[in-house]
Order: sequence, then structure tokens, then C-alpha cells
Amino acid sequence: MKPITISFGGSERERLQIEVVGYERQPVGEYYDDNWLNVKISVSVGGFRGEADATFLTAEFVSFLSQLRPLYESLRGGAEFRTMEEQLRLRLDGDGLGHIELKGELLDRAGIGNRLTFTLQVDQTQLGKTILELEKATSEFPVRLPNKSGSANCRPLP
Repeated sequence: MKPITISFGGSERERLQIEVVGYERQPVGEYYDDNWLNVKISVSVGGFRGEADATFLTAEFVSFLSQLRPLYESLRGGAEFRTMEEQLRLRLDGDGLGHIELKGELLDRAGIGNRLTFTLQVDQTQLGKTILELEKATSEFPVRLPNKSGSANCRPLP
């Protein structure tokens, strides 16, 4: 499978990009072993740029998507993306008028890395594109659920 990109922001100088490369390993029938995804994260905010490799759980994307959809529909409230190893944290808050503020924090290594804190302004149109990208990622890399035989069934969660 080819990588799938999930992005926030419109311009090169104001952008967060998560490239989902693929599953970390072949399924063995164990939920946590089967559901790690290798990702590459890049951030460009003003004069600052940062990149990091990480692993995220498939269910973290599913949970985030379930929060982004209502934010996109109402433009009010928020959505949060937090990873188990806290290498990437995102908080999006809508003002009800189509403006969404994204506050983020990226660590270059899980738990002990250098920390980049950033803020992006995103509009409703850009968020719609991000949701489509996230839907594609969760479809191409679904949560793998162990079946009774111990092997994994792959299917997207609602």
C-alpha cells in the first residue's frame, strides 16, 4: 500500500502533515501488536519546521475522526487527538463562524523527545479535506480485531 497523507492548514508555511506509511508489522492476532501504524509527521509554522517518525494506534485515528465530524458540521466545540505515547497532541476548537484553531505539540521521540508547540488557523473548507483524508486512512488501515482463532480480522470501526 502506498502512504496516505492527512494534513491540516493550507499553505506550505502553515501546515501539519501526517503521512501514514503502513502497519508496523503483520497481524498475529493480538490487538496492540496488530494495530500500530508507522507515520511520518512534519510541521511548518512560520519560520519553524519540524519532522518526526512515530507509531500511532489505528483506533486513535478512528476516535479523532469521530470528533472531527461534529466539529465540521457545527463549527462549534472541539476535537482532540492524543496518542498513547504522547508524541503528537492536537486540540481543535471552532468559533461557530468557520474558523478553527489548532493547537499542537510534537515530540521528536516518544516520552523524552524535544518538544515543538505550535498553533495553526484552519477554516471549514480545509477541515473538510482533512476529514476525507482521515476517512481514507482509516479505511486503508483499519483496526485489526483478533478473531477466535487468534488471527486478525481487519475492518473499519464506525
